[in-house]
Amino acid sequence: MAKLTLEKAKKAVGIGNLVEKTIKFRDVDGKPFEGEIYIKVLSSDEVANITDILNLKKDEKYTINQYRDAMLVQTVFEGKDKPFFPDLKSTGQVSDEMKVAMYLAADQVINFTGKYWISTKSQNSTVNSSAAESVGEPSQKQEET
Repeated sequence: MAKLTLEKAKKAVGIGNLVEKTIKFRDVDGKPFEGEIYIKVLSSDEVANITDILNLKKDEKYTINQYRDAMLVQTVFEGKDKPFFPDLKSTGQVSDEMKVAMYLAADQVINFTGKYWISTKSQNSTVNSSAAESVGEPSQKQEET
């Protein structure tokens, strides 16, 4: 096992890397449309400061839409060094459905809400408890006879 350093840790979790994701939404005719985008893996400091680009005054609140737009500007890319959205205003040039699809893709990569980890843990717990129940069932049947 190699000694862990900050640089090795950042590399291991992929900070700064781009992860390709496929998003799905409806096109102008209402038909399903798929496309690939890249999501930049952010550090926890970058996630914590994601709303800094909103330039809000001290104690000024932001909406969930402003948060999502700030997140999309900083995480969604067309390719290396080419952000999908050049600025906050440009996020309004696509549909809300597309923005939600992008947000969900980014959340899978960066796990902004913690829900992805929680849902994965829940799925694993359900699988484990189901396996435990099925193992326990023969014992219960044996007791009945």
